[in-house]
Amino acid sequence: MTKNFEAYLRLDKTGLENKYVVIVHGEIVASGEDIENMLGRVRREYPHEIPFVAKIPDERMLIL
Repeated sequence: MTKNFEAYLRLDKTGLENKYVVIVHGEIVASGEDIENMLGRVRREYPHEIPFVAKIPDERMLIL
């Protein structure tokens, strides 16, 4: 597993339901609902990194 994915698995998702998180180097560098603006900012700050992006599901969501 990658460092970013491991950070996502350990993440306390309380308060982040239905929001996006962007992780670089195992740390959350952005979170919110406007993924386009967040990714633009992250690409400027970390131009040589590939960010891990995930949307935190609501606890009632059933993933099959």
